[in-house]
Amino acid sequence: MRRELGMLIALVVMCLMLFVSNPDFLGPSNTLNTMRQISMLGIYAIGIGFVIISGGIDLSIGSVIGLTGVIIAKLSSSSLPGLGYSLWVGIPCALAVALLIGLAQGLLITRLKLQPFVVTLAGMLLIRGVSQTVAEGGTISFGDAPFLELANGGLLRVRGEPLLPYPVLIFLVVVGIGTFLLHFTVLGRYVYAIGGNREAARYSGIDVNRVETLTYVISAGLAGVAGVCYAAYIGQMSQQVGVAYELYAIAAAVLGGCSLRGGEGTVLGIVIGSAIMRVIDNGINMFQLQHRDESGIARIWRLNPNWTFIIIGAVILLAVVLDQLAHMVNAARRTRRAMTGAGTGPPAEGVEVESSAKTS
Repeated sequence: MRRELGMLIALVVMCLMLFVSNPDFLGPSNTLNTMRQISMLGIYAIGIGFVIISGGIDLSIGSVIGLTGVIIAKLSSSSLPGLGYSLWVGIPCALAVALLIGLAQGLLITRLKLQPFVVTLAGMLLIRGVSQTVAEGGTISFGDAPFLELANGGLLRVRGEPLLPYPVLIFLVVVGIGTFLLHFTVLGRYVYAIGGNREAARYSGIDVNRVETLTYVISAGLAGVAGVCYAAYIGQMSQQVGVAYELYAIAAAVLGGCSLRGGEGTVLGIVIGSAIMRVIDNGINMFQLQHRDESGIARIWRLNPNWTFIIIGAVILLAVVLDQLAHMVNAARRTRRAMTGAGTGPPAEGVEVESSAKTS
């Protein structure tokens, strides 16, 4: 938990700095919107966390998010080219498609021994093409459908604003279930074992193929849940929704302590990493410094929005570098302990006999 504690402290410091620079950062409107953004990112970041901890990678979840929303819009939107079916038809169908995508990719990786990077990269492009075809290259709007209340509504309303938006409640349920599965079940132990040493896990009797396939199903399924939330939040869907979302999820997982080597990571860390990613994204727009120019006129300096991907990319690179340094330090410590233990322990029997022979 040392890494999670450090990231939590960094998150608190970032929030305090942004609040000092711009008190509107903790205003009701911005706080609620940031909570929604953190929740929606956290839902599918936890899904990809299962894959990363098992030693895999999933580049298709952004496209799965987009396809889920497009299918819901196509089936349930009353405006053309929507078909006007009930949401009780659109949402289950979209989630079923997401789960089937995860199952198909998991089977390709485990049964045909294909590289996860290649399979999910191809899946990302293929699924985005399907979304574009379903949406007919355009945008499908939900209009003023009650479905939009899923993103804008919530519990415990104060002055018309919910203190607990529905995406936050869904996120909390996902966090609870994810924590239970990853940290308190046999499945979770198997996921860590496979990520730590795949061959050792296989020789110990773990059905590696089944567990690994299940992680891709979980990842795609949670991407589908996030896609439902994004569809309600945006109010209209096209093939552009979900582009580069997988990079945010991977960054959130890595920032939260998931090693790209596998075998490391916690749900709590992924939650903190998701919060950091969204606070950085929001902070680029909210951060400001007040100063006076040479004529004494008060000016406000803001970060250039064009720096968004520069800053996020630098944060991802820093997280990977820190992860590598941590592994190097731990490896050096283990080597030092092994050498120290070998030097202070009793000599091996063979060495003692060999020395006696040389003396004689």
